[in-house]
This record gives sequence, structure tokens and C-alpha cells, in this order.
Amino acid sequence: MSQSQTASSTGRTALAIGVVALIIGASALGYAVYLGLSQLPSQLSSVSVDKPCSTAQPCANKTFRVDWFLSNQTGQDRFYPSDITVIQGDNITIIFNTNDTTDAHTFTINLGLRGFASSTFFQLNNSWTGLSSGDFITPGTPGYNLNFTGKPDGCQDNNGSTVACNTQKQDDTANGGTGPTGACNNYASTPPPCNLWSIGYLGVVNTPGVYEFHCFYHQKGGMVGYITVLPNKGFTA
Repeated sequence: MSQSQTASSTGRTALAIGVVALIIGASALGYAVYLGLSQLPSQLSSVSVDKPCSTAQPCANKTFRVDWFLSNQTGQDRFYPSDITVIQGDNITIIFNTNDTTDAHTFTINLGLRGFASSTFFQLNNSWTGLSSGDFITPGTPGYNLNFTGKPDGCQDNNGSTVACNTQKQDDTANGGTGPTGACNNYASTPPPCNLWSIGYLGVVNTPGVYEFHCFYHQKGGMVGYITVLPNKGFTA
């Protein structure tokens, strides 16, 4: 066997091993995302972070703005950014912005990243009078509404407790909107602007893992994202 053949064979073997490792890693990542718990793929477990901090003294206070947008490629609702990376011990605040003129949207994430059961959720709800629940909520099931009336509800805090939503409508009168207290109108031939924002204190994340956040109304359409909490050797509860 010549040297070139040996090198080629070795290269193919290394490539095959690399592909298998990638598949295993992807499977592990999917499992962690599905559970929303602390099962970590090896790629994350091997990350070395050692920053002294605690629940009482967080590593850093971080605020993330998450926006809604309509994908040009799929024509479906999406988050931007859809991937957020923090470290164990970071103190997180979420600002959720939407300017959809037809549908309501939520930012919903299970609180496994704060050590709660994965059935416990944090939720911001950018809904408003004159918006719809969209095409993915089955008629007759919770959340279905072709035209919401009144202020949004169903918001949950960083302990999973139900709280009043703080959703606000921006003053969009200069762009043909109905102002901060006016209704949206998804039945109009040209719906007016409907710029909404809400803010929520997610708190100190203490459990490493990969956690999915989603829109309650459009999760089935792929409106999802992920918060990755990297393990931090220096964190103490």
C-alpha cells in the first residue's frame, strides 16, 4: 500500500469518525432541547467557563431584545435572534418586540433553566385588540381567537406565576397607526401599524442546558428559538 493510499484511507476513516461524532452530538443536542433540562451534549460539557458568581451576585446582568419577523424564505413567523448563549449565573431580562399587523405572538420558555420543572413557564404575550391567534391554533381550543378584544393576559413571571401582562403599543400615529391605546385591525385591506413591546425579568439562570423558547400561537409553524446556558465551574447557588 502506497503512502498516498494510506493517507487517503486514514483521511476517510477520520472523516467517518467525525461524521459519526457529529451525528451523536446532534442527537444529544436534540434530546436536551426536547427535554429542556440539563442533559448536555459533549460539545457543551467540554466548554470551560470558570467565573465566580452566585444567585445573589450574578455573573452579569444581560438584556436581550427578541424581535418578530416574517421569513422571506418560508413565509412563516420567526424570532430574531433565534439563538442566545449565556453562562450559568447570568441574570437575564427579555424585551420582546413585534410589529405584526395580523397575528399575536408570545415569548414562552420553560423554566428548567432556573431549576424549575419543565412544565413551569415564563411567558410574555404581545397580543392586542384586533389581532388574531393565527392559523395554527385549532378552533375551539385555548388561545383560539380570530379577533382579540381587550388587553392581553396569560403572562407568567420567572417563577411560573400568572401576572398581569405589561404589553404596550407604541405611538405609531405618525405612520398611520391608531396610537398607544388604539386597536389594531387585521381585517383592514391595508392593516395599520401595530407595534407592540413587552419586558420580562427572567432572572438568574442556574441550570446548564439547551432550552427552547417558542410562540404559543405559532410554534407549530416553526416559530422557535433556543437559549443555551453554558456550565460555569465558578457558579454557586
